[in-house]
Amino acid sequence: MNEREKIRSAIKEWQERENGEIKDRNVNFKLFEELDHIIDILGVRRSGKTYLMFMTIKKLEKEFGKDAIIYINFENKILTPASDRLLDEALLYFLERGYKKSFLFLDEIQNVKNWERWARTAYDSYKGKIKIIVSGSSSKIIRKDVASLLTGRHVSVKLFPLSFSEYIEFGNLQITKDDLLYSAKKQSIAKSMLDEYLRYGAFPEVCLEKNPQLKIELLRAYYDDILYRDVMEKHGIKEFAVMENFMKFLFYNISSYFSYKRGKEFLDSLGISTSTRTLLKYTSVMEEVFLFFFVPVFSGKARDHLRYPRKIYSIDAGLRNAVSPPSEDFGKIAENIVYLELRRNHLNEINYWKGKSEEVDFLIREGPKVRQIIQVCWDISSKKTEQREIRGLVNCAKELGLRKGLVITKDTEKEEKTDGVKISFIPLWKWLLQKK
Repeated sequence: MNEREKIRSAIKEWQERENGEIKDRNVNFKLFEELDHIIDILGVRRSGKTYLMFMTIKKLEKEFGKDAIIYINFENKILTPASDRLLDEALLYFLERGYKKSFLFLDEIQNVKNWERWARTAYDSYKGKIKIIVSGSSSKIIRKDVASLLTGRHVSVKLFPLSFSEYIEFGNLQITKDDLLYSAKKQSIAKSMLDEYLRYGAFPEVCLEKNPQLKIELLRAYYDDILYRDVMEKHGIKEFAVMENFMKFLFYNISSYFSYKRGKEFLDSLGISTSTRTLLKYTSVMEEVFLFFFVPVFSGKARDHLRYPRKIYSIDAGLRNAVSPPSEDFGKIAENIVYLELRRNHLNEINYWKGKSEEVDFLIREGPKVRQIIQVCWDISSKKTEQREIRGLVNCAKELGLRKGLVITKDTEKEEKTDGVKISFIPLWKWLLQKK
């Protein structure tokens, strides 16, 4: 088939497809409806980017009609190898029909070489008439060498797996603010669902699957796809044993300190030889595909960022549990979930704080100004543990001129004041639902 036949075949396949039930995600749809900019949806594989596209299409169809919208997935084998000539044919499909307003959804766009140049030309030529929405499983779908082409022409939407409030809604449960205060029954259900959330994570398809064993199988399949397709294949990595075992090392150590020295020592213990430079490259790749995040210490001194280790967080707790040795350390998993929720709320300026003998898990900034300090402690039943968490928050608050701190726990809820600093304790499930 030539390019025209390929793209028409893909469009026909989309038009004949029957989509199942589509549930809402907590996304600002005004970006899709009101802005003329190119929208790029970024996120780890299987986080729901395609699902979000379908949901947006469903909303747009009510106003513009189905014929004014097309969806193309560039992982479709019909379109391999993908070239910008296919994009020309997709554009021509709309122009031939003369719609007043059209929407072009291009899934996994990073598979199309030079798509950025094509997108700039299309945007400049048909702004307001044809809106382009793209998705990708890499933070670098817009390459550095051509990023300036789309400056001022695009808006990025970073999509994470489901928040806990979305997870609740996917389970067909509605919890209001009054329920958080007064409904013992709904609170009990929310706590039970949090246990599943901690164990199986938040990928949409996994959340909808009822069978626990099939949840694990799905997660292992996701892991394989990310490892082989997004990491090894797309980045031309040949050292499979190094990458696979380094990735497992990171999963096992979520919410812990990370150093390249520790990573190398772990691989050495397995008889796998590598270099610090190689591990530096591999962490960059895993950040690029949204698999791991690395949080630095809070400090205005550049040398401290080099001297102190970063902390590791994974994109999904369920993925970690599916590929690493089983763990009942829900404190580490809870901390990971808190980090992801902070990132979902567009808080990119996140650090941890290190004192002389204590630390604070999360310090949230707006530029140089610190907004909030948060500890995560799953089991606060020990008085010694409670005092340790309070001491870290109080010392951090005093150093930074703050008057309050927050401790997120399994089930403790109270407030107290220590050395002039107000310390609030809140259960994780309630904190997550209050963020909606």
